[in-house]
Amino acid sequence: MVIDGLNSPHGTEMLAVLLAITLRQRGWRIVIHTGHYERHRSAWAALLKDNQIKVFHPGFWRLTRFELPKRVAAWRFWRWCRRFRPDVIWSPTNDVLTCLVLKQRPVDSAPFFVHDPSEASACPHYPKLWFEVCQRVDALSVHGERQLAGALQHYKITKPVEVVYPSSMTPKKNVPLGSVEKMIRFGQFGRMFSMKGTLFAVAAFAQAMGQGMQGELHFFGDGPLRGVTEELARSLGIQASVFFHGSYLFTDLDRLVGMIDVGLMPSIYEGFGLVMLELMSRGRPVIATDVGSCREVLERFDAGIVVPRADTSVLAAAMVNLGSKPARLREMANNARTTWEAHFTPEAMTVRYLDFWRRHGMTIGGSDPMTGPSKTLT
Repeated sequence: MVIDGLNSPHGTEMLAVLLAITLRQRGWRIVIHTGHYERHRSAWAALLKDNQIKVFHPGFWRLTRFELPKRVAAWRFWRWCRRFRPDVIWSPTNDVLTCLVLKQRPVDSAPFFVHDPSEASACPHYPKLWFEVCQRVDALSVHGERQLAGALQHYKITKPVEVVYPSSMTPKKNVPLGSVEKMIRFGQFGRMFSMKGTLFAVAAFAQAMGQGMQGELHFFGDGPLRGVTEELARSLGIQASVFFHGSYLFTDLDRLVGMIDVGLMPSIYEGFGLVMLELMSRGRPVIATDVGSCREVLERFDAGIVVPRADTSVLAAAMVNLGSKPARLREMANNARTTWEAHFTPEAMTVRYLDFWRRHGMTIGGSDPMTGPSKTLT
């Protein structure tokens, strides 16, 4: 595997670690090459160690904001490949390191696949080098239909581009809903950045309470917008019903999701919206804006409500709707959980990737992903 960094608990890193662990359990040998990895602070160090997954990185911890570690990692990567001859190469992102590796790709390398975790038409902030090297992949995968259209439009790529749906970590325990007949608890998870829409969540919640809804609003995460979000809650007079819990680890999710009844994702932009799957896996419906793959997942499987971006009135109406219909809320909660179990488990995602790789150049193994000789992914 090739990935820019492996320190932060973000969706791209989670996708890489999930796939690595699931393939490792199937008998693969997994080696990850990255530009930035610090074992003492990485969110994934313990999981990688427990599953005996090796990570190669330059170790220039003083230069983590610069490109030099990635250039060194790219050079070391192909040196490693010439020696160990991996069966397949995959990257969960088309970021700088992946672009540098593709630029140096020899003609006799193993099949090379890249996953684009963003939506090209809405967030075209890619390395300029990507547009020069994207034709060097054997095939490109994306999160959903909207992302597929954006990639075909913006990259002008002639290689195969297909949807491979992602997954999220499996909950460690059942997280039952609380009593939603009299009061409903909403929760937003993730970084408190402008793109995540925390201010819209507070404004909409205030409108919903003004219409008589009884509820609480919980924020799990931290970031530069926390202060202004707290100030907005105070200025609207709802600070007693809005709670800020700070940063969290993925190992805390079962406990934290147990504190809410409905998830919120009022983002201005999402590549897919992986927090949506984290909430669905724990039986929580999601009210989300029309970003990423929300319509493709929530509306298709009746697991939540999708509203326009930055429209606090419609967001408030969705909150009131679920708050006044506890039976409907529980129905959506059940749909969310069963949908995740049927389509978005790590095992289901891994089968999708194996099928995608086989159809576009990977020749090892048989039709059963569990069969075949020892396999190496780098």
